[in-house]
Amino acid sequence: MSAQAQVADRRFQHYTGERRGAAYSFTALLLHSIGWVLGLKRSSRYKIIPAVVLLSTYLPAAGFAIIVTIAPPGTPLPTYSDFYSVTLPAIYVFVALTMPELICPDRRHGTLRMYMTSNLNPVTYLAAKVIAAWSVLAIVTVIPVVIMLLSYSLFGHGPSNVGDWFKTLAQIVGAGLELAIFYGTIALAISSLTDRNSFAAAGIILTFVLSGAALGILQGPLKAPDWVALVNVNQLPSELVLRIYQLNVPTSSTAARLPTWEVAAAAAGWVIAGLAVLAARYIDEGRR
Repeated sequence: MSAQAQVADRRFQHYTGERRGAAYSFTALLLHSIGWVLGLKRSSRYKIIPAVVLLSTYLPAAGFAIIVTIAPPGTPLPTYSDFYSVTLPAIYVFVALTMPELICPDRRHGTLRMYMTSNLNPVTYLAAKVIAAWSVLAIVTVIPVVIMLLSYSLFGHGPSNVGDWFKTLAQIVGAGLELAIFYGTIALAISSLTDRNSFAAAGIILTFVLSGAALGILQGPLKAPDWVALVNVNQLPSELVLRIYQLNVPTSSTAARLPTWEVAAAAAGWVIAGLAVLAARYIDEGRR
């Protein structure tokens, strides 16, 4: 039998569907990025790390809530800043293993170029990714401590009046967002230097853990100047959390001898530096 062939007329046709604009594309990418990091609509293995970290951060908050129900009057209770000393290792793991998922696959699989051919540009793409990182981390740095505040208030161990209650809430939100913004920005900046998740995760861990240990040696046995604490990305965010809660830090800490404005300015400088690295890595994507 002779082969049967058909020629289909496939001329260029204009898109006639609804055009929702750049704002819709930005929102869609933002929501997709948040769901992607949390493992939503992905296979089970991508849900394990988010689930473990969520349990590791929400279980201590639930434990503090249980303690407050059975503690006799006058019993010293864990403070809101104590939450971070318990959950910070889990937050480190979460940052190292999930933040590279936001941008590394786009570079590795070439989907970044597809985004750049849409009505998104490098600025809106980066804005969506950065806000997604901050939002995901806020889930584990803000909401559990708000649960602590509500449980403490419910059983009479919270702030004594309405003004103090809202002040405490503002401190909780401010401290949690500070951690989310700091860790999220630095992790994304490191991840932008490679297209491999494993390399990015290793870089994040080395930056936060080993650099903190090295600078800790400089601050301790080697008696380095106090300003060295301002470049310690492992200690600086936690130090600023204590300042937000207006708590006195141990006098043995070199950072304790630094003014609050210097600690805040250093943290802001690290965030700005991280955003600058991201801009340098992506600003030319829209021109290619």
